[in-house]
Amino acid sequence: MRTKNTFIHYRETHMQDLPSHSSNAYAKRGSSSSSSSSSSSNTANSKAARVMLRSTLRSRHGSPINRRNARDLTWAWVKAKWPSMQITPQDRERREFTCALPGMELAVATSGNGAVWSLTVAHSERDGARTWSVRAIVADSGGVDTLDVQTSCTEAGVGPLVLAPPRLLSMWVEKLALEDGGLPVLGEAREVEDEQQLDAFCRHVLSKQRRLPVIALTHSPRSRFYGVDPKGLAEALRGMAHVAFLPPHLAAEASERFGADFGLLAGAARIYGAGFGPEAAPAAHPLIKNPRSVRAAESADPAAFRRLLCRRVFEMSVNAARD
Repeated sequence: MRTKNTFIHYRETHMQDLPSHSSNAYAKRGSSSSSSSSSSSNTANSKAARVMLRSTLRSRHGSPINRRNARDLTWAWVKAKWPSMQITPQDRERREFTCALPGMELAVATSGNGAVWSLTVAHSERDGARTWSVRAIVADSGGVDTLDVQTSCTEAGVGPLVLAPPRLLSMWVEKLALEDGGLPVLGEAREVEDEQQLDAFCRHVLSKQRRLPVIALTHSPRSRFYGVDPKGLAEALRGMAHVAFLPPHLAAEASERFGADFGLLAGAARIYGAGFGPEAAPAAHPLIKNPRSVRAAESADPAAFRRLLCRRVFEMSVNAARD
């Protein structure tokens, strides 16, 4: 699997240089509140469920208009996914609202001071074996808007779980100016091509303000095979993780900077979780190897390793939310 040299790069910039939506640039860091409410409505007849994935994102463009845009996008997602829910404009303005249909229920709640708005929608699979629940939160965290998405699922049911982030997460990333550790959140892989970009990459990986994982990929000098397509991986994990890919000589230098326990390996994926540092526990920042050989991975199911990495990122997002 080959990657053209058409990717976004790491570079330095100032906050005022950031466009309204997407950018590859680093931003100056300022003080911000990290508080996030977990309040949400409980849907009726819900079964015991476990959290499958979660993402908490922040926008420095905190304002009533920004939060209104986030809520409008949430309603647009509901309308597109469940058109049978006839939600009126008046319903969308209610502080508290519920709507129930066969196999489906929606609930909206607003905190007393209006700072936290949550929408939870639960729906059953066709055979009723499993119930899925997606909770979205839009919160005023004091100058910073916090957006949170969580997907849960009941343990019952047969057959494999097919898990992916809700489309709402991509809509927020595409339409709102979201940041993580001073870096805009995108659904595109970032290429590290030179020393300056390597410096920026390393600073982002080491940033204590970063909350999303950084997945770093590299290839061998004799092949452009990364083990997974960086572009496809970044799109699949939009709003859940950053994806970067490095040439062999810069990957070797990054490995020297981070230490032997946190180095990069051709055809494998190093996942740097939040809070990474040279003294961190290696298990929290794993190196995931492709279980197939290069030839087998390219010819059989090229998406298999991507699915494996997605599952690991989802697991890490749940563990991070518990900490």
